[in-house]
Amino acid sequence: MSDMLSVKGLSISFGGLKAVNNFAINIEKGQLYGLIGPNGAGKTTIFNLLTGVYKPDTGTILLDGQNLTGKSTTDINKAGIARTFQNIRLFKDLSVLDNVKAGLHNHRTYSPPSAVLQGGKRDGRGGHGTLKGIRT
Repeated sequence: MSDMLSVKGLSISFGGLKAVNNFAINIEKGQLYGLIGPNGAGKTTIFNLLTGVYKPDTGTILLDGQNLTGKSTTDINKAGIARTFQNIRLFKDLSVLDNVKAGLHNHRTYSPPSAVLQGGKRDGRGGHGTLKGIRT
């Protein structure tokens, strides 16, 4: 099986503190992995590096062979890596599905005129455009 995510030599420092040093992992398609460790071990920092919140000092991040190292959070999200935060803020008046859809805003495609001129039901099905690979 081929690697879906390949991370090699990922490091970042904050001032004189080496927060992550030479992190590496290969995640194969169809596999489930976990990242565990005590408080302060760098778990959140690794997720911030993988999702573009932080730019690594060294190392490479490949997703399906595409180099995502140093890319913006938006570009990384569009490539397929996203994250949630521990203290999530859901829209209490929306269903679970609608809350999930709200997080997919970077995957919506629609023309600028339809976005400006049409309110509400833009695609005739009650959605606001097309979600790549996801039926809404």
